[in-house]
Order: sequence, then structure tokens, then C-alpha cells
Amino acid sequence: MQIPSARTLAIFALLVVGVACSFAFHAGTSGMDVTYTATTVDPGEAPDRVADAAPRVANLDDELPEGNESVGRPVERAAENGSFAGNVTPELHISLPGERTRYVVYDGSYYRWNATGDEESTFVRIRMTPTDAETVLESVSSPYDSAPSEVRTAIDSGETSGWTVERGVYRHEGTYYAVAPENDAAVAANILGGFVGYVLTPVGRGYVAVALGLLAYRYREPSVDRLLTARRALAVAALAVPVALVGTALFESGSASRFVTGPASALVVASGTVAGVLVYQRRWLRLVGFTGLVATLTVGASALALGVVGAFLGALALLVGLLAGVVPLVYGYVFGRQRATPEAADSAESAASGE
Repeated sequence: MQIPSARTLAIFALLVVGVACSFAFHAGTSGMDVTYTATTVDPGEAPDRVADAAPRVANLDDELPEGNESVGRPVERAAENGSFAGNVTPELHISLPGERTRYVVYDGSYYRWNATGDEESTFVRIRMTPTDAETVLESVSSPYDSAPSEVRTAIDSGETSGWTVERGVYRHEGTYYAVAPENDAAVAANILGGFVGYVLTPVGRGYVAVALGLLAYRYREPSVDRLLTARRALAVAALAVPVALVGTALFESGSASRFVTGPASALVVASGTVAGVLVYQRRWLRLVGFTGLVATLTVGASALALGVVGAFLGALALLVGLLAGVVPLVYGYVFGRQRATPEAADSAESAASGE
């Protein structure tokens, strides 16, 4: 029984890693359900619970910087006098609630909130007017009948699980309910997991394309380590497009733009193979030109599919692809170094063009 060579084992290792990364998004989103609880709220009780559930209510007791009383003194003056106007510390300027906030909880009490600031300085105007809990709950709550089904389930049973449950304060039969995640850290972890999976999926498909391409060349002549020329590396990299298209069609749903952004991202990763060959051959001008071409295609395709947002996502995909493309670059360098000089590689490419 013939033992596979080190190069063959390396290709299969890349294939395994690529397949695993290709399903990273599915793995990251399969367990994204979060437990949401519905807790009764009586007027005047648990204002922190209301602030946690209602997007338009901020809890200044938690959000203001701790450990330095002078930082929060402008808010204290606004609570005592009804208003404050002046410069504040950058730390406080960043912590103040935005324009969407209508009410705040400060020192355990409710206040109407209005704050405006200067974008070019730390000057702010703050208005705080005391108000009662009933007014706040009536203003920020939504009726049970118009609530999403997941929210009604949480109110009826005390809790529910899901990813798209709409947090907030709801009223039902004269009672107010605060619907919020049982653990906010779980929400953050799910968002992070989904983002990492979204990034790794095209990376994995690029790896799969490189592995399949190298295997195809290897098994055409199993007994010979075929030189990976620039032309052959380009064919390997181009395989990322159909691999990504098939993966998108079979395992993803949603926006049709994924049929553009996914293959473009995978192509950047797989193009590291070409870069590796060119690095070994020390063809620096070709390397720069090829990198520029790939960058233009990636950002341009994303911009055409999604507009300005696509240009940003394309730039992000390019950055991730260049970083993840280091692995295919190593493969390209190793598989392309059978010949010692660029001139010998040219001869191999001439022979390859006549195959």
C-alpha cells in the first residue's frame, strides 16, 4: 500500500479546514436562539428593568462613568435645576444618551430627557424634567394585541426563545410587562458568532477550491510532483468562483447579492496561490499588478451589487481575503518551487500551454 506523500496530506488537510470553515456561518447561527423573559412591572418599581427593556429609556445610573463624581456633575445639576449648558468632559460627552432617548432613570427616579451637543466640541445642553412612572410606562409601552407572536408567547408563558424577539415594554389587561433577554451577553455572543461565520464562509470555500485544484493536478500524474506554474495557479484560483456559487446556491438563502459578494471574497482568498508562485519566481511587478486587479474586481463587484455599503463590505472582504490568503500563498510557494529559476518556470508554462 502506497503511503500518501507529505504534499498530498497537506492538500487534504487544507480541504478539511476549508470544508469546516465553509459551514462556520451555519454552525455560528444554528444555536442563536436567546431566552427572553417577560417580567411584570408595577409603576414606581424597578425603573432599571424598564430602562433595560425600553429602547427610549436610558439608565444613567448604569451608563454614566463611575469613580469620578466630577464627571457626572453636569447631569446632577440638570436634575436639580432642570437644565445645564456648558462644556463637559470627553468621557461624559461619549456616555450621554442620544436623540432617540425620551426618558432617563437617574438616582432611581424618572426624568424627561433632552440633550443636544456640538459635534466639534464637548459643549452640551441638557434638560431634565421630573416625571412619574405611569407617564413613562404609558408613553413607551405597546399594546399586547399589536405585539409580535413571540412577544405574546413570552407574556403568556413568562419566557420564550428566539433570535428576532422584539424587546420592549408591553401592556396587557392593565399590567405592564418588560420583555428583554435573560442574558445580554448571549445576544452579543450570537452577533459575534454570526459575524465570524459570515467572514469564514468564503474563506473556507477559497481553501476548498485551492485544495481541489491542487488535487486535480496531482492525480493527473500521481507519481510526479507537477510544477505549479502561474497559469496553473490562476486556474486553481478561478475554481473558487464556481465552488462559491454552488455553496451559495445549496446552503444559503436571502439576498441575491450573496451570489456576487461570496464568490468575490472566495476568489481573493484563493488568489493567494497565484501570489505564492509569483513570490517564489520573484516577479514582483506581476504580483503587484495581479493584486491590484483582484482588489479592483472584489470591491467593484460588491459596489455594483450593494452600492456604497457594498464598497465598504468589498474592502472588508479584500482585507480578510488578503490575510486568509496567506495560507494559499504558502501552498503556491511550496508547490511552485520545484524549478529553481523564473526561466525554468517559463519553460514549464510553455509546456503547460501546449497540453
